Amino acid sequence: MFCPNCGTAIAQAASFCVNCGAAVNNGETHSSQARSFASQGSGDTQRINLIGFSDMCNNPEILEAAQKNKKSSIGCMWILVLLPLIGFPVAGLLMDDFPFGESLVIGVGIALVMLVANQLALRRTKQPMWEGVVVNQYSKEKREHRGGEDESWRTYTAYNTIIKTDAGKKKTIVEVDSGRHMYDYLSVGDRVRYHPMFGTYEKYDKSKDSIIYCNVCSMMNPIQNDRCKRCNNLLFK
Repeated sequence: MFCPNCGTAIAQAASFCVNCGAAVNNGETHSSQARSFASQGSGDTQRINLIGFSDMCNNPEILEAAQKNKKSSIGCMWILVLLPLIGFPVAGLLMDDFPFGESLVIGVGIALVMLVANQLALRRTKQPMWEGVVVNQYSKEKREHRGGEDESWRTYTAYNTIIKTDAGKKKTIVEVDSGRHMYDYLSVGDRVRYHPMFGTYEKYDKSKDSIIYCNVCSMMNPIQNDRCKRCNNLLFK
């Protein structure tokens, strides 16, 4: 028996293709229920291979965590807006060499920038979930002008992971220096799902992995864990 979507040979009684996730019987593709478990090993040693996107994103506990994150983000947004709006005018009143009018303009300007930036970030969390395939990865050394009296420059490495979505769009994950978590976790050919409510990625085929990242707090966990060792939220398995 062969998958009608990708042509991969599959078991006669299979409901989903283990290669692409296509549903064999009902025509649905990449379902969150498309998961295959296989026990391997001997004696007390067993490994459970997991293939398929998790349905944990709809779990009430996870949805509650998403709401808490949203409330925290809104609280931080107002703090970042109010600090320059209040701090700069106060500094203008207390410092003789910092005119009050100038301090007020700077404070309002920074507050508006922070407000717009945070509103855009909150809007991204409301975007629809999407899926795609990693099509390329590359690293590139860059230089950044740090300014200052000595006109110093900073050299760093940017790690880029390119994903082509099912809609044909290109998404790029950019990580810097040692923070190359997705660059190391994902490989070209991996199918991924993006969860906008947390801004994190989930791998479709986790069967060969020894680690899994928490989609709530991004903490790296052993693949055997069912809950994150840092935030104690359910892992997307």
